[in-house]
Parts: sequence; structure tokens; C-alpha cells
Amino acid sequence: MLYFFPNFGLGPVILALIVSAALGLGAYLIVFKTRLFDHLINKPLVGPYVGVPITVLALLLAFMASSVWQNTSAAAAALQNEATALSRLGIIAATSPALASELKGELSSYIQLVEQGEWGREYNMRRAPEIDQTLSNLYRRAWTIDAGACTVREPGSLCTTKAMAAEILTEIKQLEAAREQRLSIGSQSNLGYARKWAFIYLLTLVSNVTLGAVHRANRHTAITAIVLWCLCTALVFSMIKLHIHPYKGFNPLTPDFTSLG
Repeated sequence: MLYFFPNFGLGPVILALIVSAALGLGAYLIVFKTRLFDHLINKPLVGPYVGVPITVLALLLAFMASSVWQNTSAAAAALQNEATALSRLGIIAATSPALASELKGELSSYIQLVEQGEWGREYNMRRAPEIDQTLSNLYRRAWTIDAGACTVREPGSLCTTKAMAAEILTEIKQLEAAREQRLSIGSQSNLGYARKWAFIYLLTLVSNVTLGAVHRANRHTAITAIVLWCLCTALVFSMIKLHIHPYKGFNPLTPDFTSLG
């Protein structure tokens, strides 16, 4: 649900509950439906042992949560940089009719393609070749402007200075860099965290098995311990999954530079 239903805000919570319940059930079956832990009925494990896998899991989840929050901050910064570059290019283009004719069309095309395609349909998971072409067109127009720029600006003239041409190129580069950062973060949405989650789920299963094994002599006590731990892991998984992808899910970032076109 996290990956295939991006508009369903509570999808990550449901997925976390399902996974936690499945891992708890798996641990119960391993401990009580096999004979691997029967010897613990008469010679149980010491209680403090249960803290070892749980502590390791807590550290791993803390690192995962830190990575998620850094992604959210980086995505917000990329959005701000992209919006700023577009705004400055729009301001520069508005300084003269000649610049407006050179830049306005490509800027409007860029914004529309991002809003409707790369961000709107793809959630920044895939790059749009049309936007690559638009950026190439912007570069070509900027180089043309730079080649035809005036070396001396006469009073009342409408020619473009070298400084202005250089500023246009700088803003296009910032726009491109911000887009690449946005796509880098978004590309992880398509099972980009699968390997990390596989280790987390495996360690969660080990911690559930450990809880059951410590209480092997009493089935009901073991079930209670496993259920409570599953609720804890479900809450932590939900917190991470709700914020793991900045562009879809519970509280997604939206492009706020569309009005610039």
C-alpha cells in the first residue's frame, strides 16, 4: 500500500499493522509449533537476554527515522531552491520584451510539465524526458543571449548585459540541480528502501521469537508479550512509513511554484 496507493494517506499505517502482526504470528508459530525451543520449558533463558535484539532493533529504527527526516528536510530545501530559481528567471525575463520572448515559453513549459507529469503523475519517482529537453532549450537560449549580449549598456537601450546573461545561466544551473535532488529523493519511493526494511523486519522477527522463547513455559504470557511488542513495532513502523516519502502519502510536499508561470 505504501508504494502502490500513494494517494491513500493511511496506507503506510495499515501496512505496518499487517507486517507487525505477520511477524508476531510467525514468531509464535516458530516458538510453539516447532520443537526448537521445547528445552526452554524446564531451562528458560534469563530475562535480560530479551533486551539484546530489541536494543539492536531500536538503534536500527532510530537510524532509519533519522534518514527519513533528513530526506524530508532535503526535499523541502530542493523545492525552495527550484521555486527560487524559477522566480528569479521569471523576474529576469520580465525586464525586457526580448528576454520574455526567449525565456517565458520555456519556463511556462517547465512548470506545466513538472506540475502535471513529473511531480503530478510520477511523484518524482521517474524523470520526464520532456523536462530534460526543456532544460536543454533553456541552456541554448541562455547561450544565445550571452553571445549577443552588449558589452556596454547605453542609456535607454534594451540590450542584455553580460552580467545578466551570466545570471540567467547561473539560475538555470540551480534549477537543474534542485530538480536532480528532487528526483534523487523521489526515486527511492519505488521500493528504494526495500533492503533496509528487509533487515528491520528480520530483526523484528528475531526479537519476537526471543520474547516467545523467554516465556516458552507459559503460552499465554508469551502471547501477551508478543502482542504488546507487535503494537510497539507497528507504531514505530507507522511513524517512519508515514514520513518516508516526501512526495506522496500522509503529508506530501506539493509544488508551490506553479503560479510563477
